[in-house]
Amino acid sequence: MNIYWQELKMSVRTMISWTLGMLLTLLFFMFMFTAVAKDVAIINQIMTKFPPELVRALGLSSLDLSTVLGFYGYVFMFILLVAAVYALKSGISALSEEIRAKTADFLVSKPISRTTIVTAKIMSVVTLVVLQIIIYIGGAFVIIQITANQYFHKPTFLLINLSLFFVELFFVGLGLLLSVIINKIKTVLPIALGIVFGFWILQMLNQSLADHTLAYFTPFAYFDIAKIIETGSYENVYLFSDVVLILVFTVLTYIIYQRKDMPSV
Repeated sequence: MNIYWQELKMSVRTMISWTLGMLLTLLFFMFMFTAVAKDVAIINQIMTKFPPELVRALGLSSLDLSTVLGFYGYVFMFILLVAAVYALKSGISALSEEIRAKTADFLVSKPISRTTIVTAKIMSVVTLVVLQIIIYIGGAFVIIQITANQYFHKPTFLLINLSLFFVELFFVGLGLLLSVIINKIKTVLPIALGIVFGFWILQMLNQSLADHTLAYFTPFAYFDIAKIIETGSYENVYLFSDVVLILVFTVLTYIIYQRKDMPSV
């Protein structure tokens, strides 16, 4: 438990900073909602002049920007991008920071098992993710109430935001796995940005080509905001895929970390 609390103390400020960034981004866009809602017909007319593949790639073909949830759903795609970078960065840092700081050998020499170390690290990251989502959802609700004078279905709003949890856990799991596979990680953020934007490009291709097979290769496709607004639920096949991949990443992390040779100081 000492490892768990130490990790929380070291990382909570970073989590708060990223969460505030997400909320400020949302606030900036939501101030535009009233103007966009009034001129949505003009915007739609302009969109007809662009190639339909581009409109789909930008996520503008299936969301009604004149409604609170439609506009929020579009902005949420960018919020999700920021959250994914944070989650992947946190996952990679959780186990690799000891190696970068040259304290890994000292840590594993303590009378605690490697399984305990990994568990404490995972619990700390997941705790921070949960706290981030709670803070974000509360803040997002207040922002929408202030900036949008329009009714919206609150359970659907909550469902949209809870997709953050599943997408962030995917990237946390992937980050943990990468941290035990890659021997030397000098800087985490560039790696996290590159991987997340790679998945984001895949999502844009998926939307542009409307290729359901491609959707399985990017977690950004697992929770289609337009379909959540329309049906009020997640797609079970993608939810199942997400959960399975999270479990696979986690199990592999435990197995590889048990066998990993730690560099001496």
